[in-house]
Formats: sequence, C-alpha cells, structure tokens
Amino acid sequence: MLTKFCYRLVVSITFIWFWQSNITNASEARSFAITNWNGNCSGSTRTWWDDMCMAWRKEMGNKGWTQAWWNYQYVTAEKFVDPSIFAWGKDNNYFDGGNASLLCTHGGFNNDGWYGVMHTKVNGKCTVGASEMKLGKASGGKLRFAHLSSCNSVRWDLKEKWWEKAAKGKIHVITGFHGYMYIGSKYVKEYKELAKKGFTKGVGKVWVDEMHHTSHWYNSWNTVCPIALGFGDTKQHSLDALDEKYNSNWSDKAPNWMSYRWISKCDPDGGPKLP
Repeated sequence: MLTKFCYRLVVSITFIWFWQSNITNASEARSFAITNWNGNCSGSTRTWWDDMCMAWRKEMGNKGWTQAWWNYQYVTAEKFVDPSIFAWGKDNNYFDGGNASLLCTHGGFNNDGWYGVMHTKVNGKCTVGASEMKLGKASGGKLRFAHLSSCNSVRWDLKEKWWEKAAKGKIHVITGFHGYMYIGSKYVKEYKELAKKGFTKGVGKVWVDEMHHTSHWYNSWNTVCPIALGFGDTKQHSLDALDEKYNSNWSDKAPNWMSYRWISKCDPDGGPKLP
C-alpha cells in the first residue's frame, strides 16, 4: 500500500495574501447532516450520519473551537452556493462561514463533478454541486478546511472540478471520497479521531489515514478510498497544505497548484481502481 501525491499547474494570477489570526478570527467548526430525507427531496435513511458529523464537531469544540450546526430540514442549497455564482447563494453565512466545515449527505456525480443531495428544495434545487461553490476568504467566506462525508465527493477522474470554481475562494484543503463511503455506528469514532489528530498532524493526511479501509466491517468485499486535495500558489505550497493542522492558521494563497493524496491501487465499490 502506497500513498502518493501529484500536482497540476494553472495560469498564475496575482492575488493579495493575507493572514488569519487566532486573535482576530475566532476558529469555528460547522457541520451539516441529514439522516432521514422526509422533506421534498429524496434519499435513503442513514441513521448514524448525524452522529458521525457531530462527533467531529464536538471534538473540535473540545479543542477550543466554537461550534455551529444545521441538520435535517435546514440542509438546503443556498447554504452551500456562493453568491458570486448565483445571487441567491448564502454560503458565506453558512458552509463557508466556518474555518472548518463538514457536510454529511448522499452524493453523486455528473460532468460538473460531485453533487450533494439536500433535505428540502430551495430555489427549485434538491442538490448542490462543486460548480456552484467558491470556498474561502477571496469569495467572502473564511473556510480553510472543507470536509465532504459523501459518496464520490472527490472522484479521481473529476477532482479537477473542485479546482475550477470552488478552490478560487482560496480554500486550503478539500477532502472527500472516490467511490462509495459508508455510514454506521463504528464510523463515529473515526470522525472524532479526524478532529483530534488534525491538531497534531496535517488534516489532509489524517483524512486519508483515518478514512481508508480494506475488508472493513460494513462491506467486507471492498475498500473505502479517501482523497485529500491541497491548494497553493506554488507546487510546494499546495503540497504543504496537506500538512496544515487545524490551528496552523497559514496564509491564504492563490490556487495556482493543486496536490492530492490518495492510497495507490485503492479499489472501491462505486468507482474504478485508483492508479
């Protein structure tokens, strides 16, 4: 088993750098979770999903971060859509308003990349996708770490879709899954460990280490393949982003480069084997 990295380059754009301070910006963890799709959007019930989200958020609280959460009928599209893309978007007050945010919901993919299923329809939408998001201070938010507990949220062949719009907000790290991920009581501890270990080790690396499984309890014939994306103005800075801890408060940089961490040859249900 081998963890690999890779990089891509885009045209360089000049941005103003600015620093985030623990004094001037209180760190906040935000979570969004659905278990029962009993609104006017459809999805299969997953009882433990809110517990997984909550375990991460509460451990962040134990580390001194403030907490905010929106669950069930409050998980709606405008909370994830950037107003620079659609005027009705309000992500700066919700998903992009925390320093680290976690979304727990069903996911799928299309030519625009990942999309997540909402609980209740708003603006005619039951889904929100990567192409509708712009995350970080450059777009009016303050998100540094975006976590997606959702199937195909960072699908290998579509990972650059996160780069096209979402990363332009100067997000530092985006984490998700290639292929299917799973929900259940025994995963609750993993989300707590993600929060706990992310204060002593790079958050992107912890995500891949904690979420990867082979022959696990839920689905013994396949694996879970987490992927972490790091962004920066140089090749080295994008790689360094995967080493950023929750409390590091590194500067926001133009996303000219993207690096990614994954488990080589990971072969999940719901997606092709990774290179």
